[in-house]
Amino acid sequence: MVAQLSRHLAVLEVRVADDGDPDLGVPLADALRIAPGWIDTYRDLTIAQSGTAPPGMPGAFVLQYLIDPLASVIATAAAVTPFVLAAEAGLWSIGLDPTYLYPVAVQVRPGDHRRVDDPAERLAQAREGYVATAGRIATELPTPTRMSSRQRLGMVEDMWRIALAKVAGDPPPDRRSCCLIYSLPGCVPCAGCPRLR
Repeated sequence: MVAQLSRHLAVLEVRVADDGDPDLGVPLADALRIAPGWIDTYRDLTIAQSGTAPPGMPGAFVLQYLIDPLASVIATAAAVTPFVLAAEAGLWSIGLDPTYLYPVAVQVRPGDHRRVDDPAERLAQAREGYVATAGRIATELPTPTRMSSRQRLGMVEDMWRIALAKVAGDPPPDRRSCCLIYSLPGCVPCAGCPRLR
């Protein structure tokens, strides 16, 4: 199954952890503790690259980086295999690019992963598990600037819809949340940005 996922997730390596394997760089169970330092480091990296880091942008990127890999792997598994992957945070960790701090790998541990033969039911169960975990992370994520519930929970929904669009080969859907990349010098709103509507 991992080989099937890797074919569909070209920019994200998927690993299955064996007993005793360490977590990758960011265990989702520790996301809320790790995120403030990651946001600060990402802000400093953005300033070094672009000369500025507009308020809210580092927090938006870190939130997206926390939940996008979870959405991508769970949605892809539900779409291309007969399995619903368990979404409990303790089963997941994310490996980051050492320079630019974006996700490059996802590791999942054995858990209550289950076979569901009905495709509609499989997607519904997969989404339910993902939303429970990603929604908690999004709602409780400590950020240095205010982040609205629309932005937080919109990001949860957006990452799921984007993951399904990718696996189907569809264009990016319209987003409810904004990554704020347009606020960097020389950047424009990304595909699906709510500012374009």
